[in-house]
Amino acid sequence: MKRLIPTIVLLVLCIGGFWYASSKNFFKEKPPEAAAVVAVKKEEVASYTIKKESGVTELQQKDGKWTMTQPASLPLNGYSPASWLDSLNGATKEKTVNANPSDLAQFGLDKPKQEFTVTLTNGTTYKLTIGNALPVPGFSYAKVDNSPEVFQLSDDKVKSLAKEPIDFMEKSPFTIHYEEIRSLTVDWIGKKWALTKNDPAKASYESNWKVGDKEIKGSDASGILDKAAFISSNEMVKRVAEVKLDAPELRVEMKDVGKDNKETTTVYVGKIDGDNVWIAKQGGDWAYTIPAATVQELYDKANDVVAAAQNNAPNNAQTK
Repeated sequence: MKRLIPTIVLLVLCIGGFWYASSKNFFKEKPPEAAAVVAVKKEEVASYTIKKESGVTELQQKDGKWTMTQPASLPLNGYSPASWLDSLNGATKEKTVNANPSDLAQFGLDKPKQEFTVTLTNGTTYKLTIGNALPVPGFSYAKVDNSPEVFQLSDDKVKSLAKEPIDFMEKSPFTIHYEEIRSLTVDWIGKKWALTKNDPAKASYESNWKVGDKEIKGSDASGILDKAAFISSNEMVKRVAEVKLDAPELRVEMKDVGKDNKETTTVYVGKIDGDNVWIAKQGGDWAYTIPAATVQELYDKANDVVAAAQNNAPNNAQTK
């Protein structure tokens, strides 16, 4: 019996190992990873074009900077142009429908509904075309121009590529440099306040600030700066020449001091137009439409912060 013990132990270990391996799917073949539709390096992209029924959007890259060339040279935000390439690289073929079709019309690819074209700096181009919807909800027929294969592509992936010009546009009229700003002045419909930093050597959230002659904490000042920075438009910008900005009801002035210790002053003006205000940087090219109520909230923010600080002052004194 003792001679059988090692054999029994070995058998138990083998059974246990087999059970463990089975539970971890060691014996199952892993499904192949979905193939990428297109794979490009961002730094090698010279331009890309989005063609839809609503029009054509084209962006170009030079020295790492993006510009929009169609439909207009709109101001761009700092993330969407490169993010679009991430979406393209993340698009995968869900399933091959036909490896070598003789007729693209049956898939709606003879006259594509949408086209996405990428051009590299070496002249190489990749074009992804989108055809009809599949009978299976949530997918469309698709094809890349350098291959005859027709495959199905998730509509979510298509949606992430089918951007409109406004999706790339910078939507905020104001640019706040938190660590460089020394003062922010808002003049709105004849009323005015100025937010001024007390200690330029400290970070904006560490230094005390003043609104008029009332002192507030850095965290409260950051709330006022945030209010200005987060103002954004949901509509397309217009060229300043198209908007009347004479006798403006809004004037926002920012004074910054850069690393070279030079002070710069940036001024924005705004003109009321119905329920909105057209805001533009002096000397800038574009005007943004912002609800007048939002501008009022910015003006009220400083007053609210000062009022809250004054209300808390007696409590702070008692605590001390």
